[in-house]
Amino acid sequence: MSVERAELGVDGNCGFALLGENTQEGEAEFIKIDYEAKDGLGRDVMGSQAERIAAQEALEKLQIRLNKPALSFYFGNSHPYGN
Repeated sequence: MSVERAELGVDGNCGFALLGENTQEGEAEFIKIDYEAKDGLGRDVMGSQAERIAAQEALEKLQIRLNKPALSFYFGNSHPYGN
């Protein structure tokens, strides 16, 4: 069975996108969370917002690397939008 949805989440100081059961058997990308980032208006990016941005960037990086621009996703338990 082929997994076609990536899990988005947070692991330590990184946001991640994982396609597969785990990082050893699947495909994953990690982006370091920038808690000191600014938005387009120069405002501080707050904690969970920085985590969401990092997970989204990891997904985009995974989509490019795997040449799957329409790869869907879901929010894992570690994601700020997860359970």
